[in-house]
Amino acid sequence: MSSSQVRWSLEERLCNWARQARGGHDEGDAQRVDRAWRRLAPCHRELLRMVYVWGAGREVVCRRLKIRRQPSHIFELELAAAKAAIEKILDETS
Repeated sequence: MSSSQVRWSLEERLCNWARQARGGHDEGDAQRVDRAWRRLAPCHRELLRMVYVWGAGREVVCRRLKIRRQPSHIFELELAAAKAAIEKILDETS
């Protein structure tokens, strides 16, 4: 690990991965997150891309991925599942 020797939270790692296209990021960690992202199930992959790369709001994500909008905690559960899945892959590969 380069400057990512400091243990980042998953949220920080996902935000860094999203900044990869815009510059101002830790290239090595962004590549590790990208490799893990590619191994995710398609539904988790798209959810994380929409939230972190596109910056799409809950309504847009729910509409495009056909996630029930109400009650709102369903979106939060889907996002938590996607984060848990990528975190598991990252833990396995580090």
